[in-house]
Amino acid sequence: MLNESFDYQGLRRELADAASDGVWLGTSSWKYPGWFGTVYDEQRYIHRGKVSEKRFEQHCLSEYAELFPTVCVDAAYYQFPTADRLRALAAQVKPGFRFTFKVTDDITIKRFPNLPRHGAKAGRANPHFLNAELFLTSFLKPCESIRDHMGMMIFEFSPFHPADFARG
Repeated sequence: MLNESFDYQGLRRELADAASDGVWLGTSSWKYPGWFGTVYDEQRYIHRGKVSEKRFEQHCLSEYAELFPTVCVDAAYYQFPTADRLRALAAQVKPGFRFTFKVTDDITIKRFPNLPRHGAKAGRANPHFLNAELFLTSFLKPCESIRDHMGMMIFEFSPFHPADFARG
């Protein structure tokens, strides 16, 4: 149940009005159980007497999109999007909803940090840094499948060091 003191309908109207004026307001993700009572109605996700995390993960985007007109898909930063995954996201939102994507770090990181998630690439220079062809074929091409839902793309760069630009 949504918190009755939260003006859900008023916020929805304000966000829709702003979007119609070209100002898209949303959040950096949508899977926050802490938003039960404001953005999400916990009752939608009850299964066998308790909140089903799986049900929430699978369906909360459609409820999010009832309020907000846009959202950022951070997951695209960690791996290239696939057309199937993008179509699955777009199927959960209404026409006019826009997705913003962080461009995959395989394109935006100059040197991979020494983090376990980078595996053998950790600490190494990125041979695909700002590779336009890779961006076109592996990032933009899958996005064509949801062209009507495309918003912005964010290029998030890791810190640069003087040595990164010592020659040119």
